[in-house]
Amino acid sequence: DQEMAEEEDEEEDERESIPPDLLSRIVHELFEHKETKITKDANNALSGYIDVFVREAIARAAQKRRGGFLEVEDLEKIAPQLVLDL
Repeated sequence: DQEMAEEEDEEEDERESIPPDLLSRIVHELFEHKETKITKDANNALSGYIDVFVREAIARAAQKRRGGFLEVEDLEKIAPQLVLDL
């Protein structure tokens, strides 16, 4: 069991995620006061939440699509319910 958990952790580390610098830049664009700072730990936590949100959006869109390539419209269709579920 521990071996499987370690393999899952390794797979999780290999996943693509939003680069920390990009996420920080996006967040700073949304701050009302430009001198507001975000700590590295907060940025890492936010990255985790964004990662889960994006993966859930893709999973829901893929389930509705049932095959083929996803289009932007597929994500737009599931977005309202996804945001409400948060």
